[in-house]
Amino acid sequence: MRWREYGTDTLCHLRALFKSEAVGRNVVLDPASLEGFVNAYQQVDVLTIGELWAVAISLRLVLIENLRRISHRIIASREDRARANAFADEVLTLEQTDASFPEILSRLGQTNVTRAFAVQLILRLRDHDGAAVQALTWLDTKTRELGYSTETAVNEEHLRQATANVTVRNIITSLRLVADVNWETWFDSVSHVDALLRTTPSYGEMDFPSRTIYRTAVEELARGSAHSEIDVATRAIEASGDSGDCGYHLVGPGRATLEARLKFRPPVRQAMTRALRGAGLAGYLGALLVITAAILGVAAFVLANLSLSAPLIVVVMLLAVIPVSDVALAVVNFSITRLIKASTLPGFALRNGVPADLRTLVVIPTLLTSHEDIEELVDRLEIHFLSNDDGELYFALLTDWLDSATDHSPDDDALLNAALAGIHRMNVRHGTDRFLLLHRGRLWNEQQGKWMGWERKRGKLHELNRLLRGAEDTSFMVIGGRLPPAIKFVLTLDADTKLPRDAARRLVGKIAHPLNRPQIDEASQTVTRGYGVMQPRVTPSLPVGHDGSSFQIVYSSTRGIDPYAFAISDVYQDLFSEGFFAGKGIYDID
Repeated sequence: MRWREYGTDTLCHLRALFKSEAVGRNVVLDPASLEGFVNAYQQVDVLTIGELWAVAISLRLVLIENLRRISHRIIASREDRARANAFADEVLTLEQTDASFPEILSRLGQTNVTRAFAVQLILRLRDHDGAAVQALTWLDTKTRELGYSTETAVNEEHLRQATANVTVRNIITSLRLVADVNWETWFDSVSHVDALLRTTPSYGEMDFPSRTIYRTAVEELARGSAHSEIDVATRAIEASGDSGDCGYHLVGPGRATLEARLKFRPPVRQAMTRALRGAGLAGYLGALLVITAAILGVAAFVLANLSLSAPLIVVVMLLAVIPVSDVALAVVNFSITRLIKASTLPGFALRNGVPADLRTLVVIPTLLTSHEDIEELVDRLEIHFLSNDDGELYFALLTDWLDSATDHSPDDDALLNAALAGIHRMNVRHGTDRFLLLHRGRLWNEQQGKWMGWERKRGKLHELNRLLRGAEDTSFMVIGGRLPPAIKFVLTLDADTKLPRDAARRLVGKIAHPLNRPQIDEASQTVTRGYGVMQPRVTPSLPVGHDGSSFQIVYSSTRGIDPYAFAISDVYQDLFSEGFFAGKGIYDID
């Protein structure tokens, strides 16, 4: 770590604080005291974002260094006591040998008399006569030459051992506390940049990862310009004006304008990434053609050196175009995913749950096939509710009957009644009106020659949108439960998709963020900025028992659909900022 970059003076203060003997004896890490210490320091010199994050790392290093220092002292004391024991053994055996005390001193050589050595020797020889008295007299002379008496040595050594025990205990306790401290909350309490950004209305409503996106942008702009982080944040807030969201200039479309005002110089990697994005499809295809041509050129050169005829080389090259282009495609895609990192979108925390103005309907488009499947669907809907019972979230089954040669089948009413009973049972069990059943009747499909639900899954969602916006000519024939008004978003899932705890609230928070709200071009009726649809990563679930294939076992996970599990890199989405809807995700109805 480059200490100078992350606040050398602050780290030196922390080292001095935790190395002092008084602190070692009496003080355990206290996050509140640390907060006060850092805030007092920042009254003189404001720390950067990186320096504040380095405090936790520095504390660990200081504590571990202090533990190393005390451990080294303990080991040295043990070695001194071992030397004292050997010395005492020699003295106590004088009566069985012809050696004299001076001979023992000469045989042991130059003896380093430390406090630990003196205390141990006194302990061993204090109740003995003869040579032991000579040794203690010699020890008293040596200690006085070093500036202290044997009594002082005993007192100081005992005090030092007691202090070492307390200090080691405090260090271990402090290391555990460092691991337990919520450093995100602590950072919010000491960061001047964070406090400045919180003066804007939307910043404080965002979750911590989203605020980190803004702060990281402030760091990047400060590093690439002559302005401090406080100055960068101030200019971003001033540029946001009445909009209230400084993210427009930090991470949104207004970033280029702010960079120009700051005279920002992007690092090489970032400049390459921007150039790659700017090249778009032409750059992507150009890179693919160049790499393909380069590989074919090398292969042609090798074949020419093998004395093959020109027509044969041409035939081989033509046959190799497709496999070589596959290799080139893999190289280009690999390079793009390494240069263009997947970005995390900002989102609101919605700490009090989904508000009424962001009311969301979680739906499972499905078919009524059997009583067993209906019970499983109702149970799945209940699980979604229990893991995402947070504010204005409603849960519905969008159902059709199976395709039929007639507009009505004998089992239709029984299946529909079973589904209605399941929804009613859930509302009664949980004392709520959040469970719904929206069922469509069959329509005649001329091409298929059957009676079926119009346009199947896509038709369900399309007609649901129209129904929620007041249409009365949809094919929905039965609505079980109370259809809530003013639905803003729809979160659609497959029947077997798992929705982790609070995932729905997080998805709503993301699609509701100002930078992610869709901006529609009236002329082309397309979304030009923001997102009309969001779909997080969807992973295969863990197989149960002996179910599932080898592929599922290898690639499965327990996450289901989670906006925070991973930031996934996809070449098409990262390079062109576009994607395709896979049928699972959240979208804005309007």
